[in-house]
Amino acid sequence: MARDDGDLPEAVPAASTLPQTYQGDHDLPQVVETTTPQKWRHPQFVEGSYTPSPPFIPPLEDKKILGLRRTTFFLSLALAVLIVFGIALGAGLGVGLRKGDNNSSSNANSSGAQTSSITSLPPSTSASTTSTTSSTTTSTTTACNPLRTAAVTNGGFEAGVEASDIRPWYIPDLVAPATYEILNVNGSNVFHAICNSDLEHGAYTKIKLAQELRTCPDTDYNFQFSYNFLPGRNQNAYIVFFIDGEEIANIRAGPNDWVTHRGNFTSQRGGNSTLLQVDFAPVAFDSQEFFVDDFEVTPA
Repeated sequence: MARDDGDLPEAVPAASTLPQTYQGDHDLPQVVETTTPQKWRHPQFVEGSYTPSPPFIPPLEDKKILGLRRTTFFLSLALAVLIVFGIALGAGLGVGLRKGDNNSSSNANSSGAQTSSITSLPPSTSASTTSTTSSTTTSTTTACNPLRTAAVTNGGFEAGVEASDIRPWYIPDLVAPATYEILNVNGSNVFHAICNSDLEHGAYTKIKLAQELRTCPDTDYNFQFSYNFLPGRNQNAYIVFFIDGEEIANIRAGPNDWVTHRGNFTSQRGGNSTLLQVDFAPVAFDSQEFFVDDFEVTPA
């Protein structure tokens, strides 16, 4: 059904106070801000009465007091450190003085005259005197005297209880089927090296006999030992004598009899020991027995 609006009344707009066209802000109604009465304003904010506070500057006297406090703190800290150091130093000196007194007492027991002289000295002098005496004694004790030091030990192989005991000698190398023993010959023990060569183990066998000698540095020494070959005059049998790896003697084709070999060497500068080594070696698939005895090493 169609709607008929012809009978409705027409709406007439009411009269408006606003301008019909907008030309600018001056056409808008102006809002007038009310003014606060002077009696409601705080006196601090009255025009012309507010003055900003100046920046805070600490008084000069406060800075001096602060600097004085810092100086006092650091001085107190330094004083505390000095006190601790002094206590530690005093404790150390006390221990040293007690040790010096003990040394003086022990020296007093051995010599009355020495006791009186040490007791009369100040503590510092006593301590230094004791130290000097101690160092002098040590240097004298450690000094090497070749006349008093036996260079070789058990040179006659008599010290061992068992047939295989050769200490302080030792065997640094042994090529099978070689072997050795301590053998008694006419009431005296000798070192017996048995070097039996065969096709299985190569053209030669070898036994090395060695000992660390007690020697003084850079000292001339004489040495000697006795040897024997069985069989004798074998051109393929050698006894080679070494000192610290340097060949000193090479004995070849010795007789079937006891012979004494003599020589000399100079010990190394850097130590108090010298390595003595004797090699027993047949070559060219030969078998050989060697005998050595009576090793001696003496200062020249």
